[in-house]
Amino acid sequence: MTGTHTFLRLVRECRRYPVRILAALISLAGLGAARLYLTWLLKRGVEPLTRGEQAVVAGLLMQGAATAGAMIVALFASRYLLNSINQRMVARLRDAAQRQLLSLAIPTVREFRSGELMSRIFNDVGVLAGFARDVLKRLIGESMVIVGGLAFMFYLRWQLALITCITAPLVALLLDKLGRMIRRRSAQAQSEIGVLSAILSEQLFGLSTIKGFQTESFEHQRFADRNARYRRQVMRGELWSAMLVSAVAVVGAGALFGIIWYGGRQAMTGHMTPGELLAFCLYAIQTIEPMRRVSEVQGTLQGALAAAGRVYQLIDLPRAEQPLGGALAMRVDGRLRFESVHFEYRMGEPVLDGIDISIAAGETVAVVSASGGGKSTLANLLMRFFDPCKGRILLDGCDTRTMPLADLRRAVCVVEQDPFIMSGPLIDNVRYGSWTASRATVSAAVALVGLEPLVRSLPGGLDSVLRESGRDLSGGQKQRIALARAIVRDPSVLVLDEATSALDSDSERLIFARLQAWLQQRTVIVMAHRLATIRRFDRVLVLQAGHIVGDGSVPDLVENCPPFCQLFGEQISPLDWRPVASARLS
Repeated sequence: MTGTHTFLRLVRECRRYPVRILAALISLAGLGAARLYLTWLLKRGVEPLTRGEQAVVAGLLMQGAATAGAMIVALFASRYLLNSINQRMVARLRDAAQRQLLSLAIPTVREFRSGELMSRIFNDVGVLAGFARDVLKRLIGESMVIVGGLAFMFYLRWQLALITCITAPLVALLLDKLGRMIRRRSAQAQSEIGVLSAILSEQLFGLSTIKGFQTESFEHQRFADRNARYRRQVMRGELWSAMLVSAVAVVGAGALFGIIWYGGRQAMTGHMTPGELLAFCLYAIQTIEPMRRVSEVQGTLQGALAAAGRVYQLIDLPRAEQPLGGALAMRVDGRLRFESVHFEYRMGEPVLDGIDISIAAGETVAVVSASGGGKSTLANLLMRFFDPCKGRILLDGCDTRTMPLADLRRAVCVVEQDPFIMSGPLIDNVRYGSWTASRATVSAAVALVGLEPLVRSLPGGLDSVLRESGRDLSGGQKQRIALARAIVRDPSVLVLDEATSALDSDSERLIFARLQAWLQQRTVIVMAHRLATIRRFDRVLVLQAGHIVGDGSVPDLVENCPPFCQLFGEQISPLDWRPVASARLS
């Protein structure tokens, strides 16, 4: 994306607030006119002052006071309005970037480091906080002063005004050539701060590991090295910015000294009055000084364009597809069929290689494999976080790729091993995504998963506020909240992906006993590593090397499936292989 394209997109963002922009432009115009008129009043007052015409001077002072008052009002209004436009634009861009991030397909999101994404949404968008002020106040407001000053200068002495006009092409050339260098350096600096944010995010997430392995010095050095790289990139940009400001100052100073030299000669020969010379010099300063300020803002503007380019790169990423197709019925039966499903995260490394699975509506199936064997991949494909490379997945006979994602994810719910817990009330965590659920529904779900002891221990009960990521909860408590959340969600297909791994066997047995009637009304896929978990179910699928190598009850698999025995060899011998109950669950 070119700098011009990015600039125009930012201008269009500002144009969403036309009333505020119009009011700001009127205020800036009034501010510029007041500055120019004060200089004109000074020119008119020089001659009467030297002749002692007090009444004329007093009248001019009254006009000057009124003009100064109007200038103060215009200054206040323009500053407030410009910041209002700017903050609205920044908030909108941040909202748009965050909304886009949540709508992206998971593979797209995983191409970025989490700290990099946070840097784009917070740091890069924050860099744009001065865009409206710089563009409208500097580029537009100062341009008004430049044009007005030149008009007065041509009115007073056009020969001298031409000297000032000569500086404009030189300043424009400097802004163009050096501005490109500044934008390039700013983009590199913004990239470095993204990497720096990613490192800090990793360190905060892994703080206990860092302390446990005593790698504080290594991690500090890793951060310090990247921080130094960021500082160097920033200073390279500042070097070019300083060169630009200095070059424009040299051009402006040369033009101003030329005006003073030539104007002084005109005044000494009687071709100009002292008042005209003073006014002309002041107008020249008012014209040249904005050029210098524009050069100063050029560095800020180029940095903003570099940051905006990174933000728009995120906003412009392709969203997850919403394929055409008929909506699912309000109540899904839950018949599942995986037909010749192939999938690989990396080219040439298949995770699933021609999987064929049929699961009847209302059936409960356990899935086991070695770590990394593809259990969670089945859940990801079912939720369409990813799509199969080959083959298809059918829900009630319909290809999931033809279903609206909202309908699919209403019908299918996955409970993960490490569930998401947001900072907020416990009740909101339980009814997360099912916001209209009643308090009675939440309480019933809490009772089913045995979460009452936690509720009683909290001072506010269900309304107690949990900390970020559930840092004040045990792993088992977080998993119980996730199970209660699934119950409130009331899906037709439930996937338990190591959802009870943090619970001891007795607690797990009690939860499954309580949930037996509820689970029997749904299609359930249970993924687990513990034999004590899967022996509760009549049908177990065994995944190995991307293939289904076993399908049957636990006793059958022990007798006829060597890969199953390899997975659970240490757990098999102490157990009695009579089923816990003839029913699907105990």
